[in-house]
Amino acid sequence: MSIKNELEKSIPTSIKFTKKDRADILAKINQSPNYKYQWKPLVVSIFAVVLIGISLLPTLQTVEKTTIDSPLATTDTRDESQLVESTAIKPLPPLTEEIKKQYYAQYVKIIEEAMALKSGLNIAVGPMEDFEDEYWISPEEFKKNVQSWVKQHLATERERINNYLITPEPVITNDDGSTTKKTYMYFPDILRTVEVTGDFETQYDASHKRQLFSSVENVSTSLIKTQSGTWKQISYKTALIDDGRTFSIQIEGIFELNTIQYEKRFTIEFYCDENGKIF
Repeated sequence: MSIKNELEKSIPTSIKFTKKDRADILAKINQSPNYKYQWKPLVVSIFAVVLIGISLLPTLQTVEKTTIDSPLATTDTRDESQLVESTAIKPLPPLTEEIKKQYYAQYVKIIEEAMALKSGLNIAVGPMEDFEDEYWISPEEFKKNVQSWVKQHLATERERINNYLITPEPVITNDDGSTTKKTYMYFPDILRTVEVTGDFETQYDASHKRQLFSSVENVSTSLIKTQSGTWKQISYKTALIDDGRTFSIQIEGIFELNTIQYEKRFTIEFYCDENGKIF
């Protein structure tokens, strides 16, 4: 007799359950799945988020305090111009009204010197009567802060413009013989494309055995029409450098956006190759 036949005979042809057996089986089937261990990752994740939030809270508070107590700038909603209001960086002893007037006059002079750079910033000192006691700092500290702000602005300007100049726009020779070249002007969080056009003359120089610049006239500038804001050129100066191979042109003007005016001075260079092509 084979093992297979013996096993088949040993298996009952029918199985009978009592009422109690059937009730136990149904109870097990209807019982909810056991998630004994699946809640743990969720709780751990929530706990981690709470810990991260607690750890970042001092940093967030520090950032908020630095922003509020910044001695360099707030926005005056009355005329939307940027104002410089000094807050206490180094505590000063109580100042007399006379000393306050002297400090304030020096603040104004420092701001005027910064604005004379025509870097595209629009900064001013708030009214003296609005100065709280904690706004007063030494003129030396005030100057240091303003210079730091201007330095940071110029560094951001170089970075933003250099990113665009990686792939420069082509220089255009217009139908009237003038040449147009594009460059960029930077203001706080604003970058504008400006077209610079001039009437250039070149001539052959025997000593250099090549074409060199001889003159430039009628230098004008304009913003790309699709950009918001207006630009008014005030003046320009030219300098022939690099043995006549390059014309350096310094341009000054005023950019206006939403009634706020920014004085701007920038420099652009035009080059002449050996055949007199301008780029």
